Amino acid sequence: MATTTSTGTGPQPAGLAEGAIATVAGNGVAGFISDGGPGALTRVYNPTDVTVDKNGNLYIADQANHRIRKVTPNGIITTIAGDGTAGYISDGGPAVATRLYNPSSVAVDDAGNLYIADTSNHRIRKVTPNGIITTVAGNGTAGYISDGGPAIATPLNSPYGVAVDRSGNLYIADYGNHRIRKVTPNGNITTIAGNGTAGYVSDGGPAIATRLQYPIGVAVDAADNLYIADRHNHRIRKVTPNGIITTVAGNGTAGYVSDGGPALGTRLHYPWGVALDEAGNLYIGDGHNHRIRKVTSDGIITTIAGNGTAGYVDDGGPAAGTRLYYPYGIALDRAGNLYIADQSNQRVRGVTGVAQMTPPLPPAADLYGEVVSPYRVQRGQEFDLGARIRSRGPNTADGQHVTVVLTLADGLVGGPGTTGRRLTRTFTGQQLIPYQGSLDGVFRVIAPDTTPAGTYESTLEIQYGGDLNLKDNTYALPVTVVVPSPVADETALTIYQDTIPDVAPGQRSTFIMRYTSPAGQPVNPGTIVQRFTAPTAFTFAGQPTYAYYEALDGIVTGNLDYRIEDDGRTLIITANPHVNTTPSDSGSVIYTIPVQARINALPGQYDNGSASIGRHTPVQISGKITSKAQDETALRVVQASVPAAAPGQISKFNLELRSFDNQPVNPGTIEQRITAPTGFEFTGAASYGYYNTKPYVTGNLDTRLEDNGKTLVIHSNPHLNTGTTDKTSLIHTIVVRALPGATSGTQSTDGRAVIGRLAPVPLTGRIL
Repeated sequence: MATTTSTGTGPQPAGLAEGAIATVAGNGVAGFISDGGPGALTRVYNPTDVTVDKNGNLYIADQANHRIRKVTPNGIITTIAGDGTAGYISDGGPAVATRLYNPSSVAVDDAGNLYIADTSNHRIRKVTPNGIITTVAGNGTAGYISDGGPAIATPLNSPYGVAVDRSGNLYIADYGNHRIRKVTPNGNITTIAGNGTAGYVSDGGPAIATRLQYPIGVAVDAADNLYIADRHNHRIRKVTPNGIITTVAGNGTAGYVSDGGPALGTRLHYPWGVALDEAGNLYIGDGHNHRIRKVTSDGIITTIAGNGTAGYVDDGGPAAGTRLYYPYGIALDRAGNLYIADQSNQRVRGVTGVAQMTPPLPPAADLYGEVVSPYRVQRGQEFDLGARIRSRGPNTADGQHVTVVLTLADGLVGGPGTTGRRLTRTFTGQQLIPYQGSLDGVFRVIAPDTTPAGTYESTLEIQYGGDLNLKDNTYALPVTVVVPSPVADETALTIYQDTIPDVAPGQRSTFIMRYTSPAGQPVNPGTIVQRFTAPTAFTFAGQPTYAYYEALDGIVTGNLDYRIEDDGRTLIITANPHVNTTPSDSGSVIYTIPVQARINALPGQYDNGSASIGRHTPVQISGKITSKAQDETALRVVQASVPAAAPGQISKFNLELRSFDNQPVNPGTIEQRITAPTGFEFTGAASYGYYNTKPYVTGNLDTRLEDNGKTLVIHSNPHLNTGTTDKTSLIHTIVVRALPGATSGTQSTDGRAVIGRLAPVPLTGRIL
């Protein structure tokens, strides 16, 4: 987050070279300990945004601690808003004594007022310099009604970003509404970008008429241009004071290509934070690229922090050469220091003097290795060991500068045509194009018949020269050598349940059964009958599959021959659970068996299932029923009405969503894909309603059309029973049109509704 308000010099340690990185808050461990000490020695928990005031105080949206923290220029940290408990109580009292709920962004004006995107409370809060908190936008209900009225009386939908300009206008990234809202100093709210439909159409026209897709960060420059991190469009958008929108960074494709060229031609990956310095340079928290990018006023993009590898190394060195881990919000102080909410590193980092420094030139090529190393091999068999070298760009790499050296462990030997334990390969005459192909540094290796069983660790080194860049160029490659013994029957197998499903009544899940053998010996019992009895609260529910995930030839999967008896209580599989007999079945074999919890199942763990695998001793099978489900898998969905229309006419139908035993369901915003029955298409109109509340709660759903209207995609939160306004059931009312050429008198049953991870629900429509 950045604003046009003035800033002081923040808590970045003195004496560091330009471009050097240091931690100013958080010790890398998620949590909360205390306040009043050095910020770098205490804990933060998923920090997502930062801002700096005119006195140099750094403010942190300490999201999972449900607090706003303040770090003074001398490095002391305190809490200034939120008592650490998620929720909402009231306004008008001390900010440190009330509750916040996943605060995600902060902004500060010249008067010292702090603005907080209180995301899960669907509000924007304001903390005055004397510590009193109030709501300035959002009524606490997720949604969208209208613009032009009081900001505190209208809904927001998971607001993430906030910024404030010198005139006191507040800008809100209204994430779930796919809009940017503006609140004037007199408290009125309007939309200034986004038409409320998720997606991307074009640039160059009015910002309020185009689409955004989950906008998450906002910043304003001195000329009142607004910059938007259009997160799911993988772009940074700019809205001029006269309301025209353009893209200034990102080509809309997620990923990373290169630096040093036009920002419009390169890729971003879920950008989050945006900030500007006094010279008009734009900084981007390129979250999933684990980088901070800088776009100069002439449109050239470079990386100033993060080498693209997620993680944490240490502080004190060049920021461009170290690691970040989902860097999100960013801010600059008066001295040109950049502050980064390094979210998954549980730290806030500072980079010295980025506004003055010239970012290092990108390497000619950015290489990395994809290791090939089997977990287990049989003595006497050949196997592959080494790495394939790939490039992230930006330029083509010349293979003559790349050499792979594999030093084999004592006990392993190279394949035909090699001598000694040190195997090398250089790629003279080969060119490595970014994101295309690889250099093959994989060698054939054998564990001779004289090699004892055990683990053997070889070393791989990728040597490089010229103007190349390579991360993590040395690898240890352990391989376990197993000794074959005579083929045994199924009693030689070790069989156990790998995971115990934990589901609500009516939910689907799987039993995962693992078949392995001691010391990797081959077992080949032939085709045998395997009888499974479900625990009391479960029934078997469909096609079981098998998989060899450790096979030397790659993952091998397939369907199992089965039948279900006793109303779902018994599953009979007829198959050969062989392991370690060929490179295609090495390791263990995994059975994935679909099950469903009974609708009337009571909470608790049920341990009375069993697996009888041929003559093997029966194995216990367990499953757990929970009384609480918070995501969409706890919903049950039915078509409550059937659309009926003559060709060319409009009709509608209802989907009814309820939860098992009226338990609370709150999955957050999820995708719901509705396919029209044959003869119908969607118009795009859809609404929701909670009709078991007084008064009714209704509104329009966020939709888009695909497949020429055959598919309707809804993004919404189908929450139920979380309070007084969403009790018992939720109705989705969806408008359809009978196609002009539809055959009268027909009824189709091939439509379907897929609500998040739920199994498809069939839909019916009738042509009159």
